[in-house]
Amino acid sequence: MKIQLLILVILLFIVHPGFAQTTQYLADKPGKFILQNDLTKCPGIDFISLTKNVTAVAEWFRGKDSIVNKPVGFDASVSLSGNLCEKKTGPEYFGIQGHINFSFHYFYLENGRQQSASDWSAHDIEIHLNSPINLLSRQFDEAGFNSGDPPRLEQPLEEALENLNKYYISTPLEKEITPGVRLYNGGHLLVFNPSRPDIWTPVSVKEIMEAKLAYYKVKHEIDSINYLKALADWAKLNYKPDLVAGTDAYGLIKKEYLNFTAAELDKPAFSGPDDGISTINAHGNGMPVVRFNTASWDRSLPLTAVQFLTMEYKPRSANDLEEFKRNNDGLVDYVGLFVNCLPVEKMEGLIQGK
Repeated sequence: MKIQLLILVILLFIVHPGFAQTTQYLADKPGKFILQNDLTKCPGIDFISLTKNVTAVAEWFRGKDSIVNKPVGFDASVSLSGNLCEKKTGPEYFGIQGHINFSFHYFYLENGRQQSASDWSAHDIEIHLNSPINLLSRQFDEAGFNSGDPPRLEQPLEEALENLNKYYISTPLEKEITPGVRLYNGGHLLVFNPSRPDIWTPVSVKEIMEAKLAYYKVKHEIDSINYLKALADWAKLNYKPDLVAGTDAYGLIKKEYLNFTAAELDKPAFSGPDDGISTINAHGNGMPVVRFNTASWDRSLPLTAVQFLTMEYKPRSANDLEEFKRNNDGLVDYVGLFVNCLPVEKMEGLIQGK
């Protein structure tokens, strides 16, 4: 009887509005556009020009997107940021990288008290500046040198790995919205100067396979030496492990390389999960293998110039917006509305050039 009474009390707390905590969203309450400069001042960086250029991008979104131009139901908290003191090297790096975060601090009443969503609970969307490969690719990468590896093979391994890191698997292009504005699979937008060369250079099967073989050849030598050393150490302890056939990645990749015809080796490389240890094929299956094209940067411009912009771009249908409301107790999908109202065909105007 006591258990049944306890269950009844719990149910009353759940279903009775007098007991339950209530949240009412204030979708009609006017909000503000709040711009905060969190860019760091670093030696050698023209902070004034950088702030001016990044702020101009944020203000463009404010002027062109009605959702943040006159916020209603939320404060548009906009932050300019970036790890500007980090010195990055590589062909894909030139302009100073930064971010513009649009955070929608929606208003609500909770038990009669007016509240505003905080940074951790508010929904947001981020604009990436001068990060052309951001969201669009995955780098070929493998394990580096470990402290217990043979010292004489450290340099050969790191050189082979550095060469392998030049290659990427690129997200396929979905459509070109307008010159200078492209949409890639997965809802990733790239904005660039259409008069500059493309950011990607196609890679042949031969080129990527030889880069992989160069790395795995050194790695195979390191692993073989380490294994013999381990056997010697175990022998001192009178321990003899059962021999288990290991996976010789180098041998398998070399076999796959030799199975390509001369014509296939000259074809553009693609990467797919069903293409053996190397993942490489010559038949256009999967995602293209590419190198970053350094000529896509205009190096006559200052480092503070905005030359590339990337962001997630996934427009919402009426059903999507309604489903968001249902799943979030009536909260409006402000990020979705922001994306829907964005004039992407005009975004090429954000890019600086000569």
